[in-house]
Parts: sequence; C-alpha cells; structure tokens
Amino acid sequence: MHFENMFNNSRLVLTLVGFILMLQSIGFVIFASEITLLMFPFVENNPEALNLGVSLRYAMASGLFFIGMLLFLCRGVTKSAAQRLLFCCGLGFIIILLSFVYLTIFRDVNVSKIMWIIYIILTLLAFYVSSRKFQE
Repeated sequence: MHFENMFNNSRLVLTLVGFILMLQSIGFVIFASEITLLMFPFVENNPEALNLGVSLRYAMASGLFFIGMLLFLCRGVTKSAAQRLLFCCGLGFIIILLSFVYLTIFRDVNVSKIMWIIYIILTLLAFYVSSRKFQE
C-alpha cells in the first residue's frame, strides 16, 4: 500500500489514531513526573503538588488508553462507520486543542510543542480522511 492510499482508507487511519493515543497514554505513565514538571515548573519544590500532577497524568493516561483501544478495536467496522468515528475524533481533537489554548493563555501552563503538533496533525488527518468520498 502506498502512502497516498492511506488518505483513502478510513479504517487504516482509525487504527493509526488508536495506536498513537495508546502510545501517548503509555508515555503519560512512564514520564508522568517529567511532563508535570514541564507543564508546571513551579511545583518542583512542592512534593504534594507534584504528586497531584502525577496522579492526574495517570488518570489522563487511562482515559487516553481506553479511547485509543476503542478506536483500534473499531478498525474492522464498515467504511462509513470508520468515517463517522474519524469525524468525531476530529471534533474531539479540536476540543483538546482549544483546551491547550485556554491552558496556555489563561492558566500559564506550558503545553509541549510536541503535543500541539501531534494534535494538529491528528485533527487534520481525521477530518481529511473522514471527508474523502472514495474509500478503499
């Protein structure tokens, strides 16, 4: 399968999105302290605040893994269902990006550039593939 054919295969993209979200959740568990310190550098000398941040990373990781697993396991659905799921993912990713904007502007949180890039790409990919009329 050629790379450009991926844009005509909603089930393949659904699988990819699910896999990326599951990987991200594993990263949230493995690097919970580091992510918390990057986002909230002022908690470095406050063990209680750091512990709370790490706990929130674990909670986010479980939710991300659940959604990623759900999308990954839905890879066998019909093409039209996969397109609807991808459209819903695109809407969800926009909500995540809007929360990044809010956190950055109003809460003075350092959202990683990598997270911005991942979710912008996933948003564009989900909307583009979900809108493709001809699917494999």
